[in-house]
Formats: sequence, C-alpha cells, structure tokens
Amino acid sequence: MNKIRRALAFVAALALYASVMPISAFAATPTTIEVGNSSEFDNAVATVNGATSGEYVIELTDSFESNGASFDSSCPTTLLGNGHTITLGQYSSISVSKGTELNLGSSDGSNTLTIKGKGKGEPSNDVPGLLYVEGTCNIHSGTTLADREGNNYFGGGVTVQGGTFHMYGGTIENCGISGGSVCYGGGVAVIYGGSFEMDAGEITNCYAKATWKCDWDSRMITAMGGGVFVSGGSSFIMNGGTIENNSATDMGGGVAIVASIEEVSSGFGTLKSSAELRGGTIKENEAHDGAGVFASGYYYAGAYGLCADTPSIGAQANQGLRIKDANILENKADQQDGRGGGVFAVMMKAPAAAHISNATIKGNNAAIGGGVMSYGYYTAMNIDGSAITGNIATTYGGGFAADANTEESAGTTVTNTKLCNNTADKAASDVYLNDAAMRLSSAKNMNELYLGKPDDATNHKIDGWYVDDESSRYTAQSKNERNEYANYGSIESGNKVCLIAATGTEKVAENTNTPSVPNNSDQSGANSDDKSQANPNDKSETAQEADSPSPDTADSTNARYCYVLILTAIAALGSAVYANGRIRRRRNY
Repeated sequence: MNKIRRALAFVAALALYASVMPISAFAATPTTIEVGNSSEFDNAVATVNGATSGEYVIELTDSFESNGASFDSSCPTTLLGNGHTITLGQYSSISVSKGTELNLGSSDGSNTLTIKGKGKGEPSNDVPGLLYVEGTCNIHSGTTLADREGNNYFGGGVTVQGGTFHMYGGTIENCGISGGSVCYGGGVAVIYGGSFEMDAGEITNCYAKATWKCDWDSRMITAMGGGVFVSGGSSFIMNGGTIENNSATDMGGGVAIVASIEEVSSGFGTLKSSAELRGGTIKENEAHDGAGVFASGYYYAGAYGLCADTPSIGAQANQGLRIKDANILENKADQQDGRGGGVFAVMMKAPAAAHISNATIKGNNAAIGGGVMSYGYYTAMNIDGSAITGNIATTYGGGFAADANTEESAGTTVTNTKLCNNTADKAASDVYLNDAAMRLSSAKNMNELYLGKPDDATNHKIDGWYVDDESSRYTAQSKNERNEYANYGSIESGNKVCLIAATGTEKVAENTNTPSVPNNSDQSGANSDDKSQANPNDKSETAQEADSPSPDTADSTNARYCYVLILTAIAALGSAVYANGRIRRRRNY
C-alpha cells in the first residue's frame, strides 16, 4: 500500500509540474551564429537557408560592408546587431522571400542594429530599398534603417511587394527616391497586395523627389509618398509612432495612398488599397498637395506591375482612407496653389471613401484647404468627433475645402466636430465649398470661443455659421453687417459657399475658461491643446509589444507535443498503479 501511495504522490507531483511549467521551458534553443565580416555573414545566411527545422539567430560581433543577402528559409531568423552596423553596397538589399520570416532586433528593444546605405553619393538605380519584403519582416526598437537613396523605383528604405512588414519600433531615416519617372515611397513603399503595420517607431527625413513631369496626362504623378506610399491593392495600418519631416515633390509628403495605372484603366475613381490611421502622429511633412496625407483614385502611379492580380485587404474591405485617433499636425503644402495641407482626398468611388473620426488636425498650411480638402465627383467624406483648428490657407478654406463633389452620393458630412478658429487670407476661414455638397452640424454646439478678429467678437462664444466671402470678410465687419448662414445643415452643390464659425452678438460668454469639447463619447484625439497632441489612448511601445500575440511557431507546437507526452505518461502510470492495486486486492481476497 505504501508503494501505491508513493506512486500516486509521484503522479500528482508530475501533473502539478506540467501544469505550472512555462511553455518556453519546452522551446528549443535557437541556433546562434556569430559574424564579424561579410564572408561570415554570407556563410551564416547560407546555413540558415539550408536548414529545414529550428530557429536561428545571427549576431554581429563587428560592423562590416555587405553586398546584401537573400533569406529564403522556412526557419524563423533573427538578426541582432549588438551595436554594430551593416553597410549595404550601392545596388544591394536584404531580401525576405515568400514563406520566410526575418526579425530585425530584439522584441524588448534591448539590442541595437543599423542597416544603412552609402547615402546620396552612391544612388541605387532601379532596385528595391534596403529591405525587400515578399515574406514577413518585423522590425523592433533599437533597429535603424538609414541613408539609402534610390532612383526610379518604389521604396527607398523598405520595398514591400506582396509581403508583410510590421514595425514594432525602430527608425527609418534619411532614405528616399530621387530622379526618374517613378519616385514612390521614400521611407516605405507597399505594393502588389502587400501590408505594412506600424505600432511604434519613426519614419523621418525621407523623400520622393523628381523633376520629370508627364506631358500627356497630368493625372499621372511622378513623386509621391515621402514617408509611406501605398498602392495596388495594398494596406497600411498605423497604430502609433510618428511620420515626421518627410517630403514629396508632388503629393503625399507623409503618406500617399493612390490608385495604380491598372486600377484607373477600368475607370477613374477606383482605389483598391486601404490606409487606416488608428493612432500616432503625422507632422511637419511637405508636398505640393496633400502634405500630411494624400488619398486618390484620380491621380495615379504611372508604373505597371504595382497591382496584384488578386489584391489583399484593400480589395476586400476598408478601401480608401480612414483616420481615427490620429494627429495630423503642422504639415505644409505649396503656398501658391497647393491643396490639402493636412489631408487631401481625391475622387474615390464607392466602396472607397474617406472617414475622419476623433482626430486632431491642427496647424497645417496650404493655398486651399489648410486642414482638409476633398476634391472630385465621387468623393464621400465623413468627419466626426474631431478637432480641425488653427489651420491656415493662403487663399480659401483655412479649415476645410471641397471642390466639384457633384455626384449624388458625394459630399461631406461633419458632426460633433470643432471646425473653427482657422484662417484664410482671401475668404472662407473655416469652410470653402465650390460646387460641393455638405452637411454641417450647429456651430453653437461646438461650445467654443471665437479667437479671431474683429476685437468685439474675440473670446465670445461661437453661436453660428457666418458668411465669409471675398466681398464681405467677417473679420472686417461690424456687428450689424454680419450675415448668418442658415442652411448649413444641407448645402447643395452648384454654388460657392464661404463660411466661418463665429459670433453675431456682443454678449460675453458666461464661462470664458477653457472651452468644453463637443458632445461626443470619444474625444481623446480632439481635446488636447498640447502641441505634441499625445493621444491618451495610445499605448506605449512596451504595452503594445506586450499585447501583441506571439506567433504560433514550431516551438509552441513542440511544447504542446511535450505536454501531450507528459499527460500520456501520467495517464499510463495512473492506469498501472490502479491495475496493480486491483491485482493486490484480488490476491488479498
């Protein structure tokens, strides 16, 4: 009987051990290969590519120059820099093939790695960026991609062609495309049904520059997407991070999501790609049009082969542009005739559309539409729970402008939004409509103070929408001259309308403290007056990484297999003990 008790105690202890043992205890230890020069790096890549199982870590022990590498193994691989740098040759890239996963840096951000080009002195012509992703590539904090200039291609820093690129952190800087007729995506270009998700990190000082112009079709644009370029049924999701101080000669200094030539060949307005800006900040970018964010089914990328035969997420859902909980700050379009300093949406036919919610659009500049502009027959835009303030237009529409939204389903609807205290030099400080439909909510419901001129109106509560056209600027009018605009709830296309959210009375507001926000259940992106516009709902990099689900790797499969073996052993041992007890009892009987 004592033996039976000891056996049962052992079974119980083994079961308890199996229940509390972490899965990582069963994970196979990755094979680590140390490299300190290009030859050792080439050999390490060859070893990984020749493997059929396991996981690999390549660690740098020194900095070196390389002619690039192509990872095509099914074994997950991590590249750690230990503070060192790989400098790629003029036409070289690190390629990630289909079915391959490459991780750059450590998930906790404790390891630093730099992959860089040779800068503007040695431009790479007609080849991908520093990274060429057809499989899966993850970049973590502490990793930097820098100093790569391409020519006549897409993607200076990263070219995502049908693959998946996930930026958990890190920096992409000083990368660009300069020269040629195809200059798309200075920092990152996402084409051919690829996907790019940005949780944290920074894309900065990247560019798309060109002097060549198409002389047979002005809608074919040469230089777009200084920071990020998305086309051809591809997707971009921004959950956090910063896209800052990037530039494009033509359109989309920060982000450009545009139709490919294959898409518009079937009719202008088609846009199969998707950009969802769910958080983060896009600021201080420059372009002729759409300095912060540019989305178009009319202007297009003039290069064949961008569009996948069966585009991925963009073709299935959420086509077009969706901005929620993001900050669009201090971007600058051309001051002579540039459109859409913060956001510029152009002719997107349903199901593609433009939606802005709980966003802060502040301090942006353009000739027309300093904050936001909508253009073209089909474009339908909804703006809800946002703040569009402090934007500037050198001509019309400091806050918002729309032109030629003439189709039945086109037009703009604004609800629960602070659209006020913007400025325009010629007319329409807040809203400019030229043959465009719009539905505005009550200006009084903003519950804001008017901060502009004339002095008798300054710091008084906004109580309505007022006419602000070239012949009768609100800022130059006396109280008796101000003309309130009553039909703001249903403005039809066909006319020119110039409006400002202001006051028609001299009654001092009862509460002159900080204005309250519009009645909206979710105002985290529209409330802060801090220039940085940090979103209280944004997670830190650490929190985001902690929330991110771990991939279902071969190690987790092996761990589950080990659990099965242990449980099987426990069951078998228990059966044996039970059988032995029965035999003993029968003998005693």
